Amino acid sequence: MTEKDKLLDNLLEKSGKSKEEIEQLVMEKIEELSGLVSEEGAIYIIANELGVRIEGDKPKKDADLSKIKEITESRVPVSLVCKVIRKYDRVNFSSNTGNEGSVQSCLVGDETGITRLTFWNDKTELLDNIHDGDILKITNAYTRENNNNPGRIDVHYGQYSDLEVNPDGVVIELPEFKGGGNVEFSKKKISELEEGERNIKLVGIITDFDIPRFYLASPKTFKKVLQDDGKYLDKDTNEEVEPIKVPIVNIILDDSSGTIGVVGFRDRAEDLTKISSEEIIALTENIDKYRDFSKKIIGAKVEIGGNVSVNNMTGEKQLLANQIMSVDLKDVDELANELIDEVVSENSKEKLKKKDEKAKNKAAVLEDVDDVDDIDIEEIDIDDDLL
Repeated sequence: MTEKDKLLDNLLEKSGKSKEEIEQLVMEKIEELSGLVSEEGAIYIIANELGVRIEGDKPKKDADLSKIKEITESRVPVSLVCKVIRKYDRVNFSSNTGNEGSVQSCLVGDETGITRLTFWNDKTELLDNIHDGDILKITNAYTRENNNNPGRIDVHYGQYSDLEVNPDGVVIELPEFKGGGNVEFSKKKISELEEGERNIKLVGIITDFDIPRFYLASPKTFKKVLQDDGKYLDKDTNEEVEPIKVPIVNIILDDSSGTIGVVGFRDRAEDLTKISSEEIIALTENIDKYRDFSKKIIGAKVEIGGNVSVNNMTGEKQLLANQIMSVDLKDVDELANELIDEVVSENSKEKLKKKDEKAKNKAAVLEDVDDVDDIDIEEIDIDDDLL
């Protein structure tokens, strides 16, 4: 029996799917990855997506170490040495069919670039004692394109991957990255932007921060769930799931040449605000917390990379953030003397002065509503192409 047959039989037994269904999924996965993954690798990826643990033979040889800038395509296996830049919160999920699991990721980098490293299910426990600044040696992981950011390749810790934390004698000095991962960003002024431009870098000042919104997503894929007869279904597997709220942050960015709305989803929302998804959503539950945080983020200088699109509601250009390179959260009064006069237009300066007054007005409205203690966060219908 070949290695592929062993893995296939294992997946058939544990997934409950037919051989025809699995073979079709394997073919689709290989086609999706443009033939850059073997049948065995595709089976591992599908098992991972289905939340199934399968057994096979360990690789006979560890993959050679790669630099992050060299990780430009989906492949199995891949090994690298990297430094933890930021560890994200773990997400636990369950479905009405009894499947349970968890996923957790961290942003990592080396001398050549940055990428996202993801752990699934029981492997998330490996991150319990890992902290920002730790150096990780990962062997025999696999890579694939990020569903939410086409062109970005992420690293996934697999069933037969190995991890060594802070190996002896290894030092990584991270440079100041101008872009993210293997993507190169072109710096532009807001006034120069054209619809459809990709991988654009903007530097400016945040002049407005709206109350966050959210969409209901599958905890397995973070894609928007399907709703059918009161049930929530994972779009990829059609399996019933308990959805999670994925935050969306909207800001107005000003660089003196003009202003533009910037939208950040999930981890980009976390990177932009420097707080967790749960904390972002919690801002809507207390108007005073929202007002206090608005004062902290409005006036912050940021560097953001993303793609230019058009807002369907307003018809105006917007930037969909896919990399937050830096953000300097400060109080408005502190920034006013340092940065605002240099890079913010006169129109936005006036908006800054009025922002706290607007927040106070929102609080006053809420206080006038009977039996309202919290703000209900707004759920929005979102196009998957934006995620």
